[in-house]
Amino acid sequence: MRGELSVVRVVYHSTKGAYTNAYGIIPRALNCACILVFRILNKLESFHRLSVKRRVQVSRRRSNSRKKTTSQQKGKRSAPRYSSFTESEKSEYDRTTNLITDLRRDEATYSKLRQKHHLSSPTARKNAGRDLIGGTNGKPVRASKSDRRVRNLMFPTSSGDVPISTRSSRDATKLSEFFHDRDNLLRGRLSAVDFESRWRGVHVAGQELFSDVIAILDMADADVLNLENLYASTTEDR
Repeated sequence: MRGELSVVRVVYHSTKGAYTNAYGIIPRALNCACILVFRILNKLESFHRLSVKRRVQVSRRRSNSRKKTTSQQKGKRSAPRYSSFTESEKSEYDRTTNLITDLRRDEATYSKLRQKHHLSSPTARKNAGRDLIGGTNGKPVRASKSDRRVRNLMFPTSSGDVPISTRSSRDATKLSEFFHDRDNLLRGRLSAVDFESRWRGVHVAGQELFSDVIAILDMADADVLNLENLYASTTEDR
């Protein structure tokens, strides 16, 4: 484009000189035509430069995007699904989850909780990942404020307690508190009024907790609640 413009300019100036020498003046029509050609070529050159600049910018953006995506894929490994674990791996995972829960509640030191849940330090670190913080430069190991670990729990409904899976540690804590209060209700340690005032209308994981005291007492008498299995699944979260 630049070469073509230069040639036209040379021709124009040469022609201009020839007409000036021969006639003393450039014909008006020829002068206007040359000016029009120059303007068109200048616009084409500007458009060409802008087009090249835009292509370079788009190419750089795509390159940066690919580099960013590649670095993210390298730096972040996808965690395996809980459902794909073997029974032994699920046992280790669940015990690590219980360790994190107990550590978050300051029930004991990290070393004592590892002994309680039968976990070595490498195994606990491997299964916990970023949910265990510290442990270097003399700092104690502590649990993260919350996590997204899989927990298999029971959920109270009008037909009894049904199993659910949740990744919200806050939901798991709320369910544990509910079952703890319900246990105290059934043992006569908590009044019906206090229980219902605390849990009536409370939702966990988008569902309302069943807190009808009369129905709960009836289900307990009919052995619908299956209390032994229920407490086994929730006492570790307390």
